[in-house]
Amino acid sequence: MLPIPRLQLQTVAAAEVARVVADVAAGPPGRDQVQVAGPEVSSARDLARTWRSVTRRPALLVPVPVPGKLGRALRDGALTADDADVLGEITFADWLAANSPDRG
Repeated sequence: MLPIPRLQLQTVAAAEVARVVADVAAGPPGRDQVQVAGPEVSSARDLARTWRSVTRRPALLVPVPVPGKLGRALRDGALTADDADVLGEITFADWLAANSPDRG
């Protein structure tokens, strides 16, 4: 069983974030922050389906409500950044396929 809250995410590969951090650290001073986001917005349910498909693991996806203001914000995309300074290129499906121990 895999509990899945109803929310929107914009996953980004750690290697892409590390590259941005290194570029900012090696660059000129003055940049207080850089927002990095993944290349696509997905629901947690879609990400779980992708995980289940790539890993071929049987898992029952069970919806879990997140009530109140927090739930509303998560459903509305509070964890996404359509105006990010840097968008990654590696999708969750591509990253998962490349890093799955079952890849063949």
